[in-house]
Amino acid sequence: MKRNRIIQGLIGLIGLGGAAAWLATSLETNPIAVALFGPPKPVMAEAYADSGGAARFDHGLLDGLLKAHVQGYAVDYAGLMADEATLDAYLAALGEADFDGLSRDDKLALLINAYNAFTLRLILDHQPLDSIKDIPAAERWDAERWVVAGRTLSLTQLEHEELRAKFIEPRVHFAINCASVGCPPLRAEAYVAARLDEQLEEQSLRMHQDELWLTLDGQTVHLTPLYLWYQNDFVQVAGSPLAFAARYRPELADGDWTVTWKDYDWRLNRKH
Repeated sequence: MKRNRIIQGLIGLIGLGGAAAWLATSLETNPIAVALFGPPKPVMAEAYADSGGAARFDHGLLDGLLKAHVQGYAVDYAGLMADEATLDAYLAALGEADFDGLSRDDKLALLINAYNAFTLRLILDHQPLDSIKDIPAAERWDAERWVVAGRTLSLTQLEHEELRAKFIEPRVHFAINCASVGCPPLRAEAYVAARLDEQLEEQSLRMHQDELWLTLDGQTVHLTPLYLWYQNDFVQVAGSPLAFAARYRPELADGDWTVTWKDYDWRLNRKH
């Protein structure tokens, strides 16, 4: 109710069109707008800490596709389209996965891979495309069409209700990919339980060394807005986004830093 009153107040102050325009331009880098209207803020918990299941899931199909079609920061969507039958076979396998029988790390690897594979399928379904934001909202992140272990979910649910709420693992934000240039890069291999911590750490190091996501200018650090949108996750684990970033850029642990937010590049991460 309080949230609705705030929205109604904004609309009353600046008019319906003005409120919509303000939200559209503020939800990426305006801390107040993000706090009021940004992503959910789940309390992270290890829901599967005691999982010691003996079940296994083979990510080989996705691994082969990623090795073949991810080139640096870009995806060869034309090439992937020629292999869409393989992608669809992997998605079908996700739908029948024995999720309950998997270990904690197997569950996390599967959910990360599922998010990335579903996003690839979403992009293929809407070609030609310049940005994932060109897809109608009802068909994009909130569309409940993706099946994991017999459950039909949206990408929004998969991210916020599964990956964020059921694991204490902020590095997932550097592993899942929204098919945009501003996203941390899609890894050219599938995530697997046996190497999951190593893979997540490599992803985190990779993005924190790249000026696309983190730039130092005197005592100012320009950070990807991922740290703003999901700051609650980083606060829960490290106390602040800056403290979490300092794990990969130790110089951030010393001195009085001013944090600003980079613009997010929503262009499709396609091979040109």
